[in-house]
Amino acid sequence: MSKTSVLIIEDEILLQDVYKLVLSSQGYTIYTANNGQEGIHLLNLYMPKVVLLDIFMPVMDGKEFLRNVDTALYPDTNFIVYSNLTDDGVAQEMMNLGADRVILKSTMTPQDLIGLIEEYVN
Repeated sequence: MSKTSVLIIEDEILLQDVYKLVLSSQGYTIYTANNGQEGIHLLNLYMPKVVLLDIFMPVMDGKEFLRNVDTALYPDTNFIVYSNLTDDGVAQEMMNLGADRVILKSTMTPQDLIGLIEEYVN
């Protein structure tokens, strides 16, 4: 039985696959989107507990995703932005747009990912 659902919005298919494998092995139901536009559709369809959102993607990036989603309408969903960008101004902008947390993608191990998700689902 699934613990809960996680939506991964990431354009790098290899990362999608790794994150999906790691999290599904822990019992999470995983949905994936290649860009923010697909992500909005899946957010509305599945109402996941956690959204892992990359910033830089084609079609609709993470900033545009958050500009187009009223996070207050999803009180049971946690929006976690992860990127390799280390700019504090961008991180603050993402928080102002409704992100619950901004983390550095390149430092995240599979165990870190599991721990991060568990922080928001328990």
